[in-house]
Amino acid sequence: MGTEDRRREFAEVTQYQDIHVMTTASTNIHRKLIKRLILGWVVLSVVLGGVVFLVKLEDIDDFVETLAINESKPLIHDRQYFSQDITEQEREEILSKLNHHIEMAHFVVVELYSADRKELYKVTSKDTDITEKCEKYIESDNHSYLFGDTAKYTKYFIDRRVYLNFVVPLFDDNNKKYGYFEAVYRADDRTMAAIRNLTFGSLLIVVVTVFVTVIIFYPIVMGMNKDLITLNKDLTTLTYNLSDANIGILKSLGSAIAKRDSDTNSHNYRVTIYAVTLGETLKLQDIEIQSLIKGSFLHDIGKIAISDNILLKQGKLTEEEFDMMKTHVSHGVDIVGQYEWLRTALDVVANHHERYDGKGYLRQLKGEDIPYNARIFAIADVFDALTSKRPYKEPFSYEKTIEIMKENSGKHFDPALLEVFIGISAALYDQISRTEDTILEKTMTGLVSKYF
Repeated sequence: MGTEDRRREFAEVTQYQDIHVMTTASTNIHRKLIKRLILGWVVLSVVLGGVVFLVKLEDIDDFVETLAINESKPLIHDRQYFSQDITEQEREEILSKLNHHIEMAHFVVVELYSADRKELYKVTSKDTDITEKCEKYIESDNHSYLFGDTAKYTKYFIDRRVYLNFVVPLFDDNNKKYGYFEAVYRADDRTMAAIRNLTFGSLLIVVVTVFVTVIIFYPIVMGMNKDLITLNKDLTTLTYNLSDANIGILKSLGSAIAKRDSDTNSHNYRVTIYAVTLGETLKLQDIEIQSLIKGSFLHDIGKIAISDNILLKQGKLTEEEFDMMKTHVSHGVDIVGQYEWLRTALDVVANHHERYDGKGYLRQLKGEDIPYNARIFAIADVFDALTSKRPYKEPFSYEKTIEIMKENSGKHFDPALLEVFIGISAALYDQISRTEDTILEKTMTGLVSKYF
């Protein structure tokens, strides 16, 4: 199989995998959306159904009250029932009429009172069982509050049936109260069926309406989700492009100084790997390691402004030359500070030559006044400087390097950080110190991919 065939096969497999991933993701989104819409349907149906049920209860009260008042009108408007100047025979006739009214209508109890709430008549249904239950409810509920200047009622549910205990004040043409009419009204089977139909019909309308709304919203939400995925993909692509551009700037700037200093990126790669490994061991946050990577790779960017006579000199620098070399720190700050994305590298760029004892440069910071990332980088930088060949020196052995660094604990280096680094330094030295540039670059690229 030729190279072109292998590329085509790889592209087809990759395309199939992408389609499979997209199909699976789309299916999962559909399932989640359906579950959430069903949950929303149930919740809204319960909430709105509860509201409708409470509203319908008020309608039921009005409905039953209207029925009760209409059936009691023959008694309410007959002044004879409230006359106290009657014979015993007339009284018996009134009781007979009231009993007949109970038999013909839906009343369980009927009571007539004078204006001063003196009981005149009381008749009850022959269904003693239900009568006793109603009277127990009335007795347990101090219903004296029903006697006023307006019709009032209270509702009971007995054996899954509606009962209405109501009191109607009675007034003559001169608006003078002449009595009260009290009764317990029982909703019959037809009325209860109407109540159930009214209630469940309303609830069904609510449930169906919410369901239809959910069905209508489903394609709308899916369409919006599709647009959101497209937008997110575009933003992700833009973010990757910006990130690649920023990383490209980082590498280009690091390479620029490497070309002038030692014609290789090895030092930048190694010190960055050393510093990041120490940062990971110290459990730094990702955003702190991002800053450490930027600062490590660009720590000597200011050397661009140093002349070749000083930068590439084989022997020891004079005091005047060393003072000029020190200015690479301030030049680096000027360069990095001009670009927003690189400014988090300033902790390392501005302070990587400070010493823990305060004898470093440029600001002679001391101890924990030195930024944490700069203290980490100082260890990585000196470790690589000692173990590497430079124009003015041969590399020290690992053992000699660690001996020198221990001697400078508390002087050049933060003792606590140095102790942690020494614990991981042997493995790092074996892995990194003599590794080819191509391998170092791959390792560095892996760190960039992990944290950016």
